[in-house]
Amino acid sequence: MEKPVMITDDGIKLNPDKMIEEELYYCIYGDRIFLFFKDKEGILHCYEVSDMDTINKIKQTPDDIDEILNNLARDKNAHISD
Repeated sequence: MEKPVMITDDGIKLNPDKMIEEELYYCIYGDRIFLFFKDKEGILHCYEVSDMDTINKIKQTPDDIDEILNNLARDKNAHISD
């Protein structure tokens, strides 16, 4: 069974048809973390995490990625509204 996001020898392989709308997918590729999201209109969005502290936290505990990203978003929103 093919997954929506896979790492291959050639890089990252995406299969948007296997993605569930409004669900976040991620992969760790080299020293980078990529996030993929398919919206309700079927448009695929791709983001790269650039914060090194966040990258290191995710690499250490990938099962906690949702919590780590939520904390990052909360921290960024707090700084924006200051």
